[in-house]
Amino acid sequence: MEIRDPIHGLIEYDETEEKIINSSIFQRLRNIRQLALSNYVYPGAHHTRFEHSIGTMHLAGKIAPRFNLPDKKKKILRLAGLLHDIGHGPFSHVSEQILEKYVTEQELTKHKAENAHELMSICLIQKSKSLCDLLEREDTQEILNIIQKIEKRSIEKDIISGPLDVDKLDYLLRDSYFAGVKYGIFDLDKVIESLCEIKISREASQVGITEEGVYAIEQILLAKYHMNIQVYQHRVRRIIDAMLIRGIEYAIEENNKNVINCYKFKDNEDFFDRYIQFDDTVIFDAILRQPNGIAKQYFERIKSRKLFKEVYCIEINSFNFPDIVMLENIKNISEKKLKMIEKEVARLFPTKNGGIIPELIIADKHTISNPTFKYPQVKINTDTIMVKKKENLRNAFPEVSTIFSNPAVDPEKDILHIYAPVDSIDDKEKRKKYIYENKDNIKNIIMEVL
Repeated sequence: MEIRDPIHGLIEYDETEEKIINSSIFQRLRNIRQLALSNYVYPGAHHTRFEHSIGTMHLAGKIAPRFNLPDKKKKILRLAGLLHDIGHGPFSHVSEQILEKYVTEQELTKHKAENAHELMSICLIQKSKSLCDLLEREDTQEILNIIQKIEKRSIEKDIISGPLDVDKLDYLLRDSYFAGVKYGIFDLDKVIESLCEIKISREASQVGITEEGVYAIEQILLAKYHMNIQVYQHRVRRIIDAMLIRGIEYAIEENNKNVINCYKFKDNEDFFDRYIQFDDTVIFDAILRQPNGIAKQYFERIKSRKLFKEVYCIEINSFNFPDIVMLENIKNISEKKLKMIEKEVARLFPTKNGGIIPELIIADKHTISNPTFKYPQVKINTDTIMVKKKENLRNAFPEVSTIFSNPAVDPEKDILHIYAPVDSIDDKEKRKKYIYENKDNIKNIIMEVL
């Protein structure tokens, strides 16, 4: 049995994998887009967690022979790759930060999960009857051992969730292809050929690379950098993401039961049964069916692509905030103070019926780190990549890479963006001028709030 994939060509799968792929819990991933609403910017980016998961399974099976893993371990690796994203909720990583508000550290620790979507994947593998019926109990536990967060690294864990894991290798190529850009392309065959086992103790090993693979890994890191700038952090995509998150938050405040049932985590069977009924379309429809409310306004705007505009953007650094107290205050700004900024900024921008309501202003502070997909929470730490040299010496990747030995390549940046609907100013040039003329006013508002 095989599937034709635009990235990897023909992908073969066995009977167990076929049953999982055809199960309703896995088919749900067809309606969860990999890059949320990036198709509003890149029209071809309709690809989903469904095909990404199959591609990840394929790469896991392709890499396993590099480490002479027995067929049984190869089978488990493929299943772990297939199921690693089974817990993703609507709009993939974008709305995951809402779920994280209702997930405690205790829950993450209890289930050995790194973040909210991993928690959901682990819980569904453990507790979903439809999945448990398709897997041997022993296989289920071995899959969990690979997916769950534990301090001890291993070849199997690194293949699925290490610095050079199959998840990243698939999504970079896939995202680049469907977005219609060339930035995410790298030499996959050379990367796989360069992977090798590096002993870190008598009992433990991890995935590393041979010295000949350094340039191929540099290619991956640069691909991530360019994808981050051009696709993941695209100006319009950031605005859509911010509107999407804010709309869902207001839906919960407005007591939309469907949205609450998806995001308010509870570690019980009823919650998991409800959770797997939700995908992008279900959440969109649930909010648009509301009779009124702020959430509906956000989603109607997204649907008709009446998007907010960026009316202000400032990097949070000592140049823009030379006063050390001000700098620390904005670095650690509270939700309450962001709301105060939104309220005051709302007074500056007119609408046809008066001023903008504060609920339709978004003050969005976030951190980016290059050359990585920092948002949402995916990062390659180059220090964890080990290079095996011909002399059997082991070096950290930055010690060998000419490019990535320079810490300036991977800067952390805190940025404050402010988005607002400025539809009432129909003329584009007048709108630009109005936004420009209010930059100092917005800066003063920020300083007063701090």
